[in-house]
Amino acid sequence: MDPTAWKRFTKARDGFRNQVDAWLARAPGLAKAQAELARALGEDDYSVQTPIVYNRALDDLSPDSSVKWIIVADNPGKREQEADKQRYLIGQSGKTTENFFRRELGVDIRTEAVIVNKTPVHTPKTAQLKLLLRNHPDLGPVLEESQRWMAALVPELQETLNAPVWVMGLSELGPRGVFAPWTQALTAAYRDRHDLFGSLYLYKHFSMGAFATDLARGRADGESLSSILRRIGQGNRRRVFGM
Repeated sequence: MDPTAWKRFTKARDGFRNQVDAWLARAPGLAKAQAELARALGEDDYSVQTPIVYNRALDDLSPDSSVKWIIVADNPGKREQEADKQRYLIGQSGKTTENFFRRELGVDIRTEAVIVNKTPVHTPKTAQLKLLLRNHPDLGPVLEESQRWMAALVPELQETLNAPVWVMGLSELGPRGVFAPWTQALTAAYRDRHDLFGSLYLYKHFSMGAFATDLARGRADGESLSSILRRIGQGNRRRVFGM
């Protein structure tokens, strides 16, 4: 990164860290609510240690780092929220993502990617954010605000780092999905930024083989990986954002 990009990146990174602290202060009952939800769903094989997770991997980047992708995942799961971890995409889905990027794209996402989430609010599984909100509607403002803030962070990082964006997960991006506020905010953020919007790609999750299946079904004979990735990512982008 050149000095200007590094200064801009550290400002965004530090702003993210400060926002997490602010959201935690506004939701003192969040950890208890998350623990109650986990018990009710039989997910009580772990303890809630970090209710809202800042990605400490961002602190590993330096002015010498070369960022090739910005990856947007859903929200922190069980491992990501552990007090001694607090890093994104380190569970099973993360390992699958890491292996694909290294094997097929020659990218080490631990050193050559910036990973953010649609929200830093933890639940064992993403779909459980809906249940958390249903049981504790008072948490709604923090959950929605966190999504809108994280959506605005995406084009800021993209412009700063001059890297394309890989968004993982489509099922909750629609008007009734738990990430509807994120979709709305991202649409607004890119409305007048067509120069950046062209490098925004959407894909299914690596978990449960969804991405691999989509890739296999959509690939024409002899088509290169870069071509099919571009076509699938752009097609999903048009369907979700209509732009």
